[in-house]
Amino acid sequence: MSRSDSAGRAGARGSRRARNGRRHRGDAAPQDTAADTGPGEVVEEFGPAADDGPGPEAAPGGEEAAEEAAPARKGKRKGKAKKARKGRRAQPEAAPPRRGRRAAADGVDPVSKFSATALRKVSVLGDRPNQVVNTLAEQSTGKRGTAVLGVLLGLCGVALVVLLGVLFYLLLFTENPLKGGDDPVMAMPEDGHSTLLPTVYQGESQEQDIFAPIAERPDDAEPLDAEKVFGSDAEKLELDDFTLTLQTAEATDTCTRWVWGEDVGQALVDGGCTSAARGYYQDADKEYVAQFTLFDLSDAEASSAAAKTLDPRNRETDVGFLVPMDQGVDGLHQGYSQASTQVMGHYLAVYWVARADAGEPEEDTAMAKVNVVAMDAAVWVYEQVGRAKEEQEG
Repeated sequence: MSRSDSAGRAGARGSRRARNGRRHRGDAAPQDTAADTGPGEVVEEFGPAADDGPGPEAAPGGEEAAEEAAPARKGKRKGKAKKARKGRRAQPEAAPPRRGRRAAADGVDPVSKFSATALRKVSVLGDRPNQVVNTLAEQSTGKRGTAVLGVLLGLCGVALVVLLGVLFYLLLFTENPLKGGDDPVMAMPEDGHSTLLPTVYQGESQEQDIFAPIAERPDDAEPLDAEKVFGSDAEKLELDDFTLTLQTAEATDTCTRWVWGEDVGQALVDGGCTSAARGYYQDADKEYVAQFTLFDLSDAEASSAAAKTLDPRNRETDVGFLVPMDQGVDGLHQGYSQASTQVMGHYLAVYWVARADAGEPEEDTAMAKVNVVAMDAAVWVYEQVGRAKEEQEG
């Protein structure tokens, strides 16, 4: 084999190795770049077409030209390899961008970190946070509802107690609060009043014919009025040289306030007593006192029944009598006294007399005269009998 043939084959082999080397380097360059290159680094790729130029087969001069061109290519590759190595060695200088990223991460707002952590927890729990919140809200609402219900029940209890107290007060301490005077009510007098019973009692429980025209109370009858009952004809009651003068008078639409004793009060209620009037008299010497009381019941039968309960001698009923008017004297509050009742149609009249000092009567007839004079206080009832008789006859 001649030198020229040997050199030609050697040049061909060198040319093939050069081309293979360029292919291998071109294939491996991206891997090395991906492995060694950090973010922000500039990578220089070496392509065979751009770097090496034409191959040895295309070079003029044959194998000699290839051999002459080989050192030149090797020089170029070495220069570019040096540049690549310098670029890789320069990577530590490109580190500041990575430190900048860590600094930016360290400078994140704590609220953002917390929000990110909370989002990660919520994403792990799924729907459980909503369930927990709903459960707590339902429990809170239930507690508030129970508290509100308790307050409302307490207020209702207080209101009920107040209402019962008001009704109790109206029933006991007001005059006929529920019926307005149309029907009688049971309202006994307050404690502390006198409970004196008359020493001498004369009762008339039978209806007399003279009072037949007023045996029943008219439906349109007005309640008793003190000024009418104790008008001009009843202001002074006289007999011979003895005179009783009216000191005070009053009327009520609650008859039971002026009596004591359960049976007496019940008889007035059952008898339909809707009003009453009473007056207090004294003589000129202030030696005697008299009280006249008139009850307005539904009819003569009711009036008679009430008169029987006032009789201290009646053992079929509990004891009871009138409450005296308080005029600052002892008479009718203690000591000796005399009383009598008279059924006057649907009216019941009670006369009650005593000495002002509550002493025993003298042996003379003075006490009997006071009793007779006091009966003239019912003059207004006789006037009613006359009017009713005229209406019936006319």
